[in-house]
Amino acid sequence: MRNRTPVYCALAGVLAPAATIRLAGHAVLVGLVASEAALVVLVAGPVALGCALLAAGWLLGVHGNDPLDRFRQRPTVRERIPEDTQARLSEKTLEEPASEAVVPPGLFYYGLLYCLVVPVVSLAVML
Repeated sequence: MRNRTPVYCALAGVLAPAATIRLAGHAVLVGLVASEAALVVLVAGPVALGCALLAAGWLLGVHGNDPLDRFRQRPTVRERIPEDTQARLSEKTLEEPASEAVVPPGLFYYGLLYCLVVPVVSLAVML
């Protein structure tokens, strides 16, 4: 079976911004929000989300460049796994820093792309 992940990613990259803009358009048509407010939300919202994603990526170390490493010590593999498993691993492996939860780079890049596409397309469609 072929891997269809790139197809789904491309589809999501087109559908998510379009759905966001369409949702804002329906909110304006129904009278939930004014068109100026919808435009502000469509332009400022993704920009704020993009800044938040950049901050989260920097703080969580998306690429392993964690700025907090100067101030803290990461636990080792030895501290994270049960003792019965440690016998099967080498000393070098046991002394390596344990992996921590980070933002997956693919999700990070998709979020940034979304935050760039929505404001540009919103301005193009609504103006």
